[in-house]
Amino acid sequence: MSSRNKILDATFEEVYIYGYAAASTTRILKKAKLPRGSLYHYFPSKKALVLAMIEERLAPKVREFFDFEIREGEDALAIIEHTVKKMSKNEMLLKYGCPLHRLMFEMASQDIDIAMACEDEFKRLANKLEKVLKYGIERGEIREEQPKEWAEFFILSTWGILSRMPHTSDKTLFLKDMHRLIWAITK
Repeated sequence: MSSRNKILDATFEEVYIYGYAAASTTRILKKAKLPRGSLYHYFPSKKALVLAMIEERLAPKVREFFDFEIREGEDALAIIEHTVKKMSKNEMLLKYGCPLHRLMFEMASQDIDIAMACEDEFKRLANKLEKVLKYGIERGEIREEQPKEWAEFFILSTWGILSRMPHTSDKTLFLKDMHRLIWAITK
């Protein structure tokens, strides 16, 4: 693995667990097992590092968490339930919440570039879920009510469900709450 990739992997974990403000470049380099100069060889600043991490690590991981793919022969509810089950198996996601949400919330008033990079990814996820909801409406499975707004509500609600304190969050509780949310969008 290249030094740049090691830095991005370590940065994802560091920012996910500690947030942007508390993220330490010293810890990042220690986790990556690289000397200090390595970081600034690839990234001129912490901000540039985090923007690259959003694009190359955070966004792909969030897309994997929120895997709203329409699969041949599957109904909309099955697609959503598949995604929820997949999310429930990710211990880090259950323990720390959604990394996109955490960073977007932290940076909303701190740095517009980082906040907008997060907002763009949120919009992409909402658009993808909106397509699934429209598919479900066509099939008569989903309420015929504003799929764009429901998609945003569903993702924001999921973030809320994932925002429990780590010691109170578990797979069973997550699934129970998510099934309530799924029930809210069904006919």
